[in-house]
Amino acid sequence: MSSVKEKRFKKLNRRRIWPSIVAFVLFILLCVGMVALFLQLFALYIMGTKIVRQYGETQQVKAILDGFLSNGNEITEIVDSMHMYTFNASDIYVLDQDGQVVARTGSSEPDFNMVLDFKLDQMLDLDEGFVAVADNSSKIVYKDSKYTIFAVPIDEVIKETFSPGREHEGLGEWLNRTIITQKYWLRTSLASGEYEAYVKCIIDVQRQDIFYVCIFGIITLLLLMIPIILLFINTIRSIVTQRKMTQLIYLDAITGGKNWFYFRNYAERVLTRLRNSRKAFVIVNLHFERYQNYCACYGVKAGEELLEAMDGFLTARVGRNESFARHEGADFGLLLACDGENDQENQKNCRKRISSLLAELTGLKPDQKIHFQAGINMIQPYIPEDGKWYHTRKNVDINQLYTYANAARMAIDYKEEQRIAFFDQEMLDKQVWEHWVEDNMESALNNEEFQVYLQPKYSPINRKLVGAEALVRWISPTEGLIPPGQFIPIFEETGFVTQLDDYMISRVAKLQAEWMIQGKKMIPVSVNISRAHFAQEGLADHICQLVDAYGPRHELIELEVTESAFFDDKDILIDTVKQLKAYGFHVSMDDFGAGYSSLNSLKDIPLDVLKLDGEFFHGDDDDGRGEIVVKEAIQLARNLDMRVVAEGIEKKEQVDFLAGQGCDMIQGFYFAKPMPVAEFEEKVEKDA
Repeated sequence: MSSVKEKRFKKLNRRRIWPSIVAFVLFILLCVGMVALFLQLFALYIMGTKIVRQYGETQQVKAILDGFLSNGNEITEIVDSMHMYTFNASDIYVLDQDGQVVARTGSSEPDFNMVLDFKLDQMLDLDEGFVAVADNSSKIVYKDSKYTIFAVPIDEVIKETFSPGREHEGLGEWLNRTIITQKYWLRTSLASGEYEAYVKCIIDVQRQDIFYVCIFGIITLLLLMIPIILLFINTIRSIVTQRKMTQLIYLDAITGGKNWFYFRNYAERVLTRLRNSRKAFVIVNLHFERYQNYCACYGVKAGEELLEAMDGFLTARVGRNESFARHEGADFGLLLACDGENDQENQKNCRKRISSLLAELTGLKPDQKIHFQAGINMIQPYIPEDGKWYHTRKNVDINQLYTYANAARMAIDYKEEQRIAFFDQEMLDKQVWEHWVEDNMESALNNEEFQVYLQPKYSPINRKLVGAEALVRWISPTEGLIPPGQFIPIFEETGFVTQLDDYMISRVAKLQAEWMIQGKKMIPVSVNISRAHFAQEGLADHICQLVDAYGPRHELIELEVTESAFFDDKDILIDTVKQLKAYGFHVSMDDFGAGYSSLNSLKDIPLDVLKLDGEFFHGDDDDGRGEIVVKEAIQLARNLDMRVVAEGIEKKEQVDFLAGQGCDMIQGFYFAKPMPVAEFEEKVEKDA
């Protein structure tokens, strides 16, 4: 999955889950706050109602006292007769300006040092001329530097509210019973400050007050529970939907297990964790050999069932901080831990474990031969330069690490019994080089960085220069002289070699034309035609056009075809060779004997030259078998009216032997190495 798709998935993941969860939590907190607020307000309403009633009675007492005092009555007489003028007879306590008690009723008295703060004065808009003080018999539960505040202990309220009533009590009597009584005094001035009167107030908290608050809270909670339940259901559905969606996105359609997207994310998290930074891991490319052949023999469904069985097998064998997933086709990627005392032991343990896995995998189909390969990329413990323990791996690219493992696996030959390979620096350097070649080959061709080098061909009899082979050298402004072995195989894999063939044919044709115009000695020059070029329709006409663009004689250009090309479409090859010969070109078989030579090719294809591979003349030949083969090959070529070129000759004894066998031309370091055109032209004037 691309990075764009991954970002979209993460964004969708956040949108589908977190908003619902956050909304649910916030709504719960809001509901709790609303219930608490409503209960507090309702309780304050009940208490405020009682306080206002007491305040009203106190105002009534004050008005009566002021009225009698204004008529000249004595304060003592007035206080003693107050019970006749009020509905609820309250205790009264009166002081003169000197603080002496001049009149009182009741047995209790105010505590002048304890001024009470109800925290309701502003809400109830009470007259500031009244001040509350504590009763000397009241329970004080809190006192600060300025005010004293009394409160009802909640445990007593609960105990008194829910204690069973007497057997003879009805429900109404039980609800009206007072459970808590709070006493205090309201102070006010009389007769323009001549006296201070304290009126005793009593607040009774009844069971019905508490029940009203509870019922109100229950009703509020029930009303809020409906949206809470709906929001909870929606949140759960969102979470379930998200999990199903995540499982679907992480699902591999073939194996039914986790897919590559999951593997990549999980592996990155594991490798970048702090606790794993000092541990060794490996990324493995597990490859099912010839999977397509298996599907062709047993069916695609059987192949997919086998991949599913592999998924189940690996599931049972990966542990904590390990994972795997199918990458594509029949390739699986694995993240495995392989700790040891050092790097060598890490690799040894890893090889042992992978070997065991491969051996067990072959047993999935006991009646069928199946084989697996494994490319391994070691991820050694991360040791930061500063040695700090809190550093972790950064910028872990699982795709790149898997690519390295795949490169190691691709280096394994199918013929080798060893089916495990580790990625190393040499492979990395090779990949970097291949990438550099692919990036620069087009511009190199346009900038004519490819130069023609010529290696002379000599007659073994008179030691005269009789021909040459055109070889390519890449002279890069940055890399210098690059040998063909470092770029020709890459060109063959990419198909760019056909463009290089055209370039070399054109350069040789131009060179031959220049020699002809300059009146120099004309030497036949051979040019290699790659195997890939013979898949091109109308190849003979194409080559003819390239040569005729400069106008040299066709017989001066020899086209070399590698022996491996004869194992492709033979009919196309025969037709192409016949057309080239009809245009006047000479055609040779290059590297004869390098592979499995086909004598049928010599029989069917009208070649002009047979070029013996240099391997015939290298190594020991104590029993003379090599000389016998060369001798018979030369005789065979002569019988077929073909000239013979021996390449790779480096010793005088070889030259003498070939001269005695009638070899036509010799090419090798014994006479000359490949050289630039200017140097070759000098040698032509001297040796031709």
